[in-house]
Amino acid sequence: TIDGLHGDPSAPDGYTEKLLYVQGETPRRGVTGLRVYNMAFRNAGGECVRLRYFAQHNEIAYSTFDTCGLLDYTFDDGGKNGEAVYIGTSSNQWDDGKNATADPDESSYNWIHHNVMNTQGNECVDIKEGAYENIVEYNHCTGQLDPESGGLGARGDRNIFRFNVVEGNVGVGVRLGGHKVDGVQYGRENQVYDNQLIGNRQGGIRVEVKEQGQICENSLRGNRGPDVLGELDEDDLDPTTPC
Repeated sequence: TIDGLHGDPSAPDGYTEKLLYVQGETPRRGVTGLRVYNMAFRNAGGECVRLRYFAQHNEIAYSTFDTCGLLDYTFDDGGKNGEAVYIGTSSNQWDDGKNATADPDESSYNWIHHNVMNTQGNECVDIKEGAYENIVEYNHCTGQLDPESGGLGARGDRNIFRFNVVEGNVGVGVRLGGHKVDGVQYGRENQVYDNQLIGNRQGGIRVEVKEQGQICENSLRGNRGPDVLGELDEDDLDPTTPC
């Protein structure tokens, strides 16, 4: 267990900001081969787990995440940080000097599976611009509190969300699409299939970039908003259709 509470539970400084922070320090080379199994993460001031800067071929599985993002979502610190698993680096931060180079963060081939996530913060899994071909499957995701985001989010390319249960979130179930940087549009060709999206307040799937991979065979029920929203709508895409 990694519990971020180390002091006064009623004060922001009573919590550790990041519980497991994984960052490469060599130019264009990151941490590989990390295996996180059967862990319990709780009470993070910010994100619970961060894989940053060319993190590749890592695995996070069979773990629980409970309450990430206390600084912003409980103590109103003004941001929206509070992911259970955060993969990559936002394009807004590529050149902030915290990575070894200012390249797009190609964190890729990471496998996030069989976790139970109740963030009470932001996304259960958030994949940033430049991160690609990560697989997120067999997770249970709830407790996300940002209406502009979703339980699962991909701002990078060619990532896969499948076999997840995403329910009871303030945002949508799944959000797709990233920023356009130097003429390159990020957040394309992601796949979303065989997920259960249940009771999410803003709707099922928000598609902010039209060019996506297969979105099919999902079960959507009890979402307050539309099944599909953003740059596509229910006339353009039926996320329940057979693959």
